[in-house]
Amino acid sequence: MKKIISLLLVLTFIFSTLTLVLTSCGEEKETKEKEKYEKKPVEVIEGDIFSERAAVEDGLGEYDFGGRKFRVASYNPGEYFVNEEDRNQGDLIKDAKFERNQAAETRFNFEIETVYDGTYVEVNEWVSKSILSGVDEFDLYLSQAADAGGAVLKNLFINWYDVPNIDFSKPWWSTSCANELTYDGKCILAISDLCVSAVSGTYCMLFNKNLANAYDMGNLYEVALNGDWTYEYFYDLIKDVYRDDDGDGLKSEGDFYGFEQKHWYGTPVNSWLYAFNNPTVLKDEDGVPQIAIKTDKINNIVNTIYDLCYNTNGAWYINTNDSNNGIFFARRAIFCLDSIGTPTGEQLRNFEDEYGLLPMPKWDENQANYTTTALGSHNVIAVPKTAKDLEFVGTCVESLSAETYKKVIPTFYEIALKTRYLRDNESKKVLDLILDSRIYDFGVLYGNWKGFEFCLSRLMGEANNNFESYYQKNYA
Repeated sequence: MKKIISLLLVLTFIFSTLTLVLTSCGEEKETKEKEKYEKKPVEVIEGDIFSERAAVEDGLGEYDFGGRKFRVASYNPGEYFVNEEDRNQGDLIKDAKFERNQAAETRFNFEIETVYDGTYVEVNEWVSKSILSGVDEFDLYLSQAADAGGAVLKNLFINWYDVPNIDFSKPWWSTSCANELTYDGKCILAISDLCVSAVSGTYCMLFNKNLANAYDMGNLYEVALNGDWTYEYFYDLIKDVYRDDDGDGLKSEGDFYGFEQKHWYGTPVNSWLYAFNNPTVLKDEDGVPQIAIKTDKINNIVNTIYDLCYNTNGAWYINTNDSNNGIFFARRAIFCLDSIGTPTGEQLRNFEDEYGLLPMPKWDENQANYTTTALGSHNVIAVPKTAKDLEFVGTCVESLSAETYKKVIPTFYEIALKTRYLRDNESKKVLDLILDSRIYDFGVLYGNWKGFEFCLSRLMGEANNNFESYYQKNYA
């Protein structure tokens, strides 16, 4: 396998480049910035989630942009744009996005426009050429999280802290913006609720309640809500659940299992790293991002997941990128890893059995909290350095993010997940637990496919459990 460039070199280059372009923040300024963007308690009124969120002020002043176009380059226009003719077709999320756009556009008199879309590779190439040409062609870049770091290396974007009207203390911005994704007073790639895929792509454990009951697995919600949903607990449930349904005497897709481990470009496999609270990059005591994947438990993690994929009778693992080829949906597995957005899709919308959501299991009972992450394809946003009117850009992004928080996320959260598709009250409580446990790894956003962000999935794809050899080969 081609040698991977050390992520430390990538990080050093990113921030040494940024320092040449952006005003360096001193210790005093950084302290003030951190205090400025710490999350503040939100005053809300009593009532449902829509009423509570509607009461949160965005702090934006009065603007009239005269019908000006807010130009977006993206590989996923559906994240922020909805045609009027697509309304009222039974897609509640799409309807909520349309209402969000109407609210922001009407209030500030601007109009969202897609200036370029394509694959994330095509969009990144167009964005790079556009910015390097020095021409003001777009206002916002919306790209795939796992790929966006490559564009940052080219010194193309503006520090979000320099964009007027952007307030990371507001609840529609991920706390990772001011924490994990900020370095030396700079945040180049950010995640707000405008990136709905960062919510819908959050990893969790799906389970078939009918089948779990048939195997006397007890009240799994109670286990999770009590904080006892560990890997050991999960593994003991599934390790011996196997039935040779096709009668060929071999483990195959036609048999019945306790657990389905999907590969799908490696992201479901890699989600175990975050479930076990072992991100690839963390800040040191000086606030500098450092490679952190090599923990005391990483070898045990690799061996544990290898054993799950290759040596466990009750687990089915196949190294395929076909996301639709799942035995869980065919009722041939009790558990599987998937995103919380799956219940809004066709595969589970018409699922005859009762199903539920659980957090990703903890590494062990000593892990304080459940932790998870989102699909590497979730969106992040950045502002091109060619943007001429940052007040306009900041107002549009902040208002759209706020309206997403108030209209789209509650629709996704309360109606699409909790009311319309999720089928029990305990699942609703667990959903809160899952979303509160999200973390966004600096190494995923800035690794540019050259770091350790897909280490676990690459090892499993190669049926390799030798982490030390992999680490030494790819570190330098």
